[in-house]
Amino acid sequence: MARCMKTRVDILRHGLPEGHGCLRGHTDFPITPAGLEQMRSAVKGLDDIEQVITSPLQRCCDFANLFAQQFTLPCQQFSHWKEMDFGEWDGQSQDSLWQQHGTILEKYWQNPWLSTPHGGEDLKAFDIRIQHAWEHLLANFSGQNILLVTHAGVMKQLMRILLEMPRSTSYLHRIDLPYAARYRVTVMTDENGVHWPQIQWPVTQQY
Repeated sequence: MARCMKTRVDILRHGLPEGHGCLRGHTDFPITPAGLEQMRSAVKGLDDIEQVITSPLQRCCDFANLFAQQFTLPCQQFSHWKEMDFGEWDGQSQDSLWQQHGTILEKYWQNPWLSTPHGGEDLKAFDIRIQHAWEHLLANFSGQNILLVTHAGVMKQLMRILLEMPRSTSYLHRIDLPYAARYRVTVMTDENGVHWPQIQWPVTQQY
């Protein structure tokens, strides 16, 4: 009987970045010293990683590069692991956005699948991007223990995809991913190339 191949992906959200109160999206806010420490604590004991993959935004890749250097690991940046692009709203303070676009913003968050008033990335396109990013990871790094450093929106969207959740907003509001949150996805790939993922979520999180 053919053996299954096991791929393990530890997915880490960045720690506290600059830009407090902003809708960060694609805006490249740097990580803070406190944020780096949050991330170090979140991966403590994770000493069997073979490959590091990261969003190219500073709040992710600065730590990813440090981790890779510490353990002499390959580290690759891929733009498809970036946060959602919020277009004209990107990088603006949420207070300012509510003052200027309160009604539009409220309708948008009620169902971001249906509209994209900011002119950026719609949720359907974002969902497809993360699906392709995941497929790319499994196609190119199968069989390895991987640390993936990315963003809360990406991590929620990947959960939606892996758990086959409906395209609603429920998962966006009901999944809590604080700074430096980490969950693990273990993927068994059978002899037919079919992937069987399972999510393991550590209990201890940092707020």
